[in-house]
Amino acid sequence: MDLFHCAMRAKGDLAGAFEYDEADDPTNATAYFYLYRIEDGRTGSVIDAIHIRSGDWAIAEADISVRWDRDERRVGLFIFGALWATLIPPWAQNMASDMGKTFSPTFLGLKLNS
Repeated sequence: MDLFHCAMRAKGDLAGAFEYDEADDPTNATAYFYLYRIEDGRTGSVIDAIHIRSGDWAIAEADISVRWDRDERRVGLFIFGALWATLIPPWAQNMASDMGKTFSPTFLGLKLNS
């Protein structure tokens, strides 16, 4: 089963997206978390990506959530209710020395909206 879940920033300029693609065979499946630029109301270029997993995975749509933080400077990927990854636009990374790609579930300052 292929899965896709995304969340767009309120400004409508960026979206975080999770994709799990079985590619016709679960053993060849891949999962990625993307940060996309939105251009003219459509998905534009990929700004950044994190490879989450390869291979067969017992996961359902209800297990995935993509959410922006309150300031909409970072987007988080939650799997099975736990933070797995965050992405921050490159122009926002100078706001703190610990920003960027991270897999840390205790990422400092990440206060997510429900």
